[in-house]
Amino acid sequence: MHYDAVIIGAGMSGLAAGIRLAYFGKRVCIVERHYACGGLNSYYTLDGRQFDVGLHAVTNYVPPDVHGAPLNKILRQLRLSRDELDLCEQRFSEIRFPGRRLRFTNNVEVLVEEVTREFPHEIDGFRRLLSEIKEFDDTRLDYPYRSTRKTLRELLDDPVLIEMLLCPVMYYGNAEQHDMDFTQFVIMFKSLFFEGFARPRGGVRTIITALVRKFRACGGELKMRRGVESLNVRDGRVTSLALESGETLTANIILSSAGYVETMRLCGDSFDKSSAQDVGQVSFVESIAVLDELP
Repeated sequence: MHYDAVIIGAGMSGLAAGIRLAYFGKRVCIVERHYACGGLNSYYTLDGRQFDVGLHAVTNYVPPDVHGAPLNKILRQLRLSRDELDLCEQRFSEIRFPGRRLRFTNNVEVLVEEVTREFPHEIDGFRRLLSEIKEFDDTRLDYPYRSTRKTLRELLDDPVLIEMLLCPVMYYGNAEQHDMDFTQFVIMFKSLFFEGFARPRGGVRTIITALVRKFRACGGELKMRRGVESLNVRDGRVTSLALESGETLTANIILSSAGYVETMRLCGDSFDKSSAQDVGQVSFVESIAVLDELP
């Protein structure tokens, strides 16, 4: 069977990409090897209690009238209402180290007050850090790598405060073990402290259910329990998928949210992995931010 686009994986990124493509008249099919959607952000029920696996909170939470904010932009692109996600703004969160505590809410001034209380000698440097973050254009893609640890040490003296600031930021959005690029630090700092947290009252299944409902409503096809056996490569291009069920699907474009290593394994030895992200070959949908790159 032939489609305009086939997407591997019915997690948030795969569903969001499918919705955007379907909105623009594309015939889209999402294949998912499991019986439930969600991918790394799944859920289950045990003894009558609901548990989330993966996502437990949504970052970048802002009021609906804040233009240009990532959350509002995504909702607009997916044509989802805030009511469908049923988000509840956080009361507070805490960063706790031995003998130290920083509480924060969706108002960054609370964090400023906490740093003043716990690290009074560092407040001037911390305010300079906030000013630099506010003025930093994190939408640019041409910045050279810049060590966040080095930048923080230029503004702050207390190593405990530096570690407390890095802890949640690196946890929520960093691939390095001991440091991170300053651009990524700014993106995550803004999303956690300048904007903030919210949580669907019904858990992550609320978001997954809304995405699945929207995808099907705009004509998308969802094939559950359809694991991919292999990706068929011809002349350096992935042209079709062989499913574990024995089906073969062809498509003009194939998007994978299965992860780089897993996707390359499905391609076998005949694929030029050095050019895997070129247009026309396998595209990698790693996050919901891919919406900005789709038609």
